[in-house]
Amino acid sequence: MNTPMPIMLEAKHFYRRMESLLERVGSDASSVRFGERLLEALVADHLMALELAGADLYRRRRGRLELDARFGSAGPDLSHELESRLGADGAAGIPELPWAGPTAAGATGLLGLPDEPGTVAALRFAPASGGRAEARNAEILSMVSPLHFALPQVARRRALEDLLEQARTIQVSLLPAEIPAFGGYDIAAASLPANKVGGDFFDLLPLDPDTLMLAVADASGHGLPAALQARDVATGLRMGIERDLKITRTIEKLNHVIYRSRLASHFVSLVFGELEINGSFAYINAGHPPPLLLDGRGVHELSVGGMILGPNPEARYKLGFAHLDRGAALVLYSDGVIERGAETAAPFDAASLAAWLRDWHEGPAQAAVDDLIARLRAAGEGGPFEDDVTVLLVRRPR
Repeated sequence: MNTPMPIMLEAKHFYRRMESLLERVGSDASSVRFGERLLEALVADHLMALELAGADLYRRRRGRLELDARFGSAGPDLSHELESRLGADGAAGIPELPWAGPTAAGATGLLGLPDEPGTVAALRFAPASGGRAEARNAEILSMVSPLHFALPQVARRRALEDLLEQARTIQVSLLPAEIPAFGGYDIAAASLPANKVGGDFFDLLPLDPDTLMLAVADASGHGLPAALQARDVATGLRMGIERDLKITRTIEKLNHVIYRSRLASHFVSLVFGELEINGSFAYINAGHPPPLLLDGRGVHELSVGGMILGPNPEARYKLGFAHLDRGAALVLYSDGVIERGAETAAPFDAASLAAWLRDWHEGPAQAAVDDLIARLRAAGEGGPFEDDVTVLLVRRPR
């Protein structure tokens, strides 16, 4: 059998294989389960080029280290030896790990698991030959060390993914489960986060058989803080409606809530209004891109309201009024729609949105929204969205 080349001479190759292995093992499990999957993969993958014989997982129970899981060939139980070598603090992986050297199981490498201070992984290697024990220990340490220090990064990534999943759950819960039927109006909407989670949301809520609440909001930032801020906005709007507050009072109280928030996403732009079945639309635009109303006279911007929510607790807001005639269409959207592909040859901007609305002066609302998303993707030359994209289209039948 050929003697393996020392890993120090293959560092880049080893690191690439290690990253690939950690990616395959994944991070969607508890720390202990992750450790078990890691050791199982190390034995099966032959990542350790120095004839890895087996791997054992030791956990501290009732104040003592105990053998918890074994992978590969069997070897002696090192519980007592590791207890003596590491002690109570060392078992927590604080000063002594990673470590490589001789044990009763032969040449051994030790590393800790993040978030599991009482857990030690022991990698058992075939013994060195020809008086190379010291060199073998150095080679083992050169492989165990990057794994030991990479695992906390994996744990942090797992924690971040957990937060993102929580944020995604919050965001999805804010969106209407279905578009409500309202007096023959044709309504469609879409909300696409730039990342896994964004700060956009829209809402549609029948207040009574003749009135429908419409809202589109954009909380600054992304991730969990933005999702939490969006949740607070949605909750505040619905509470205001339940208490039968006037639109201006609802927005002003919501502005106070956001101002007092300690979340990183401290500012929110919002369009909030009430559409009556006869076409009357009362609204407030709080620093949001103005909705566009298309009727027989052309395209109009709905910009009455006030400043963005959050910076000034004393801000006051005016109520705007518009009317959806028969055949008219109203589109509410976030700034991700009109800032798409800014660096490309044909960006999508406010003029592009108005042109799209004119192109779809007739036709199903859902088909129009689908076409808008297709135009946005094309404007970005197929690349990912730079910002969250939300659109809500309301068409009144003729």
